[in-house]
Amino acid sequence: MATGRVHIFVTLNPKPGKEGDLDSLLRGMCGPSRTEAGCLRYDLFAPAGGGGTRYLIECWRDQAALDAHREEPHYKNFRAKIGNILEGNAVPAFLKEVDVAYGAL
Repeated sequence: MATGRVHIFVTLNPKPGKEGDLDSLLRGMCGPSRTEAGCLRYDLFAPAGGGGTRYLIECWRDQAALDAHREEPHYKNFRAKIGNILEGNAVPAFLKEVDVAYGAL
């Protein structure tokens, strides 16, 4: 079923020695992002086997909610700092729903 929800899976690879900085910056995004009216999910993951790569799984009520998120002070702070921490760019994948169980959100 098509919805207006926006799902994003983001891969972030830190520069060597910047793993702790990345974790700190991302953890600083989780709490404030989760309190935004349009946020349905904002979760941070790391590989089970270790390593510095981090993954964000986000779900927003609609594009307007994602746009509002990008205007929040915590997001602007994140954008100002992330370039000095990442090896390359964050890699977002915008996903479409195929079979989603919303009771788990």
